[in-house]
Order: sequence, then structure tokens, then C-alpha cells
Amino acid sequence: EVIGIHRKDWPPSFLRRIWQRLIENELGRQRSAAHEARWLNLAGFALRPGFGLAADDWRVAETWRVLHGKLFHPTPACRAEWWILWRRIAGGLTAGHQQALANPLVASLRSFHRQQTGKAGSSDFPYASHEAMEIIRLLGSLELVPPHWKVELGDMILDLLPKKKLDHLRDVMLWTLARLGARVPMRGPLNCLVPPDVVSRWFERLMKMDPLSQVMPFVVMQLTRLTHDRYRDVSQKVRDRALKWLTDHAAPKHLLILVKEGGQLETAEETQLFGESLPKGLRIA
Repeated sequence: EVIGIHRKDWPPSFLRRIWQRLIENELGRQRSAAHEARWLNLAGFALRPGFGLAADDWRVAETWRVLHGKLFHPTPACRAEWWILWRRIAGGLTAGHQQALANPLVASLRSFHRQQTGKAGSSDFPYASHEAMEIIRLLGSLELVPPHWKVELGDMILDLLPKKKLDHLRDVMLWTLARLGARVPMRGPLNCLVPPDVVSRWFERLMKMDPLSQVMPFVVMQLTRLTHDRYRDVSQKVRDRALKWLTDHAAPKHLLILVKEGGQLETAEETQLFGESLPKGLRIA
């Protein structure tokens, strides 16, 4: 609020100037873990959502060049901020960059899933930490990874959702499932979407669990939102069931409209889709 405006209201042009100064002084994050955590947080905030302004593709590429693989202080706080930064600018990352981020994270989650579903093996997935939340959220934000990866991730999430020891991750896992199964991508191409038959299967599994979560109405909308594209839309039967669930659970009226008629997200829904507020004037999905 130094400039007299709360930071959530900082205009995109001002945010990008902040990013420029941070990149120019990037080595300052070496001073301490606190410096690095703050630097990572502000850099991601200033460049979010990774697109929308001229030269954002260059800014994201430059961020990748300067940062990738170069965490100076691998403390829990710095690691969490590391994943937050990449999640915030994921929409501007190339498919190759997204794949490079996803590879080790999916492998770690895969080993954790095997462990939690009764199969042998150990896992280094930090499920009990704040870092786990940010890893899962990042995985949901990587729209350019192959659809078969998204299918595997969604299936693993649905297997893990009933686990009591993971109750603290329930909302995050549901949000990620909503991103993985979206019928309308935030920015990615349509050929990276999960097929509607898989999304219908996810929806049916969710209905059987009916997990208690304030995120559920958003998840149901994301999985069953009408696009008027038969290659993306779930069946009318599934949409009818979704509409009934949303009605029974007193979901916001606009979520029902998106499932019944389609249309654009409202500002609050865009915020939920992205995971936080967007810079003033930028729109998605």
C-alpha cells in the first residue's frame, strides 16, 4: 500500500514494472531464506497470470531462464513460494516448461498414491505440509500437459479424497480436479482437455462420495459446464444430475446457468478458477 493503493488493485502495467525491478535485482534473494521467499512471492504476484500484456511471453521465458532449478534456500517456506510462483504464471509457460515442472511432481504423487492405496513402496511426497497444497494446485494449473497425465492425476485425486489423513488437502484436491476436468480451459488448447467420458466418470465418483466442501459447487460446474461442443460436453443426463445437485445444495444461480446454458464466468468465478484475484482489467475463460 506504499503507493496509496492496496496491492490487489495495482494495475497490470505497474505490476510488470515491479517484475522488471525484481529480475534486475534477482541475486538479492540469496541474502536469506526470508529474502528469497518474499522475492518469489512478489515476482509471481507481479507477473500473474503469465499472459495478458504485450511481451508477457518474453517475461515468463525470462523468469524461467533466470529461476528454473535455482532455489538458493530450500526451506519449507521457500519451496512453497517456489510452487506458488510457477502456478501464478503457468498460463504463460510453454508446454515443455510445464512438462518439466510436472515430471518430478507427478512421479512423487504417483509413489504417494501407491503407498496410500495399499501397494508397496515409499514416497517423498510432503503430504503433511503447506508445500503439498501448492504442489497439487500447481499440477491443476498446468493445462498443456498431455490429457493422459490429467486423467491419471484426476484418478489419483479421487482415490485419495476419502483418506482421513488427507482431510487438510480436500479443498485443494477438489479445486485441482475442477481444473483438470474443465470443459473450458483457462488458456490452453482444446486438444489438451480430458475427454468427456472420463469427466463423466469422475463426476459419478464424486457424487458417490459427496465430500463436504465449499469448493464442490465450483467443481460440479467445471466438470459439467455446457460449451455446445459435442466433443467437450458431458451428456444431458450427467448435466441434469449436476443441475439437481447444484439446486439441492443452494449453489449460486450463475453456476446453474453455466451448466444449463453455458456462457462466460463472472469475476468471482474467474478468481476461483485462477486461485486468487487477477490484475485489474484481465479476463480469462
